[in-house]
Amino acid sequence: MSLGRIALVAAGTVAGGLVCYAAYKSETVRGVAKSAVQAGVKAKDWTVDTYNKTTGEFKEIIRDAKAEAELEA
Repeated sequence: MSLGRIALVAAGTVAGGLVCYAAYKSETVRGVAKSAVQAGVKAKDWTVDTYNKTTGEFKEIIRDAKAEAELEA
């Protein structure tokens, strides 16, 4: 990679960072970002709750199956 390409990538990174920083300072963008984070947190909570419920149900099924197997034996 030539020095010119490295300089171009570095300059693009700096310019992109400045644009992102300026956009983040916008109240509209901050509101959208906040809403996106809230939606992500809700989705994570729903996923964790669903996983815990499902795990509990599977443990109950396994426990019942073991109890039935012991009765048959």
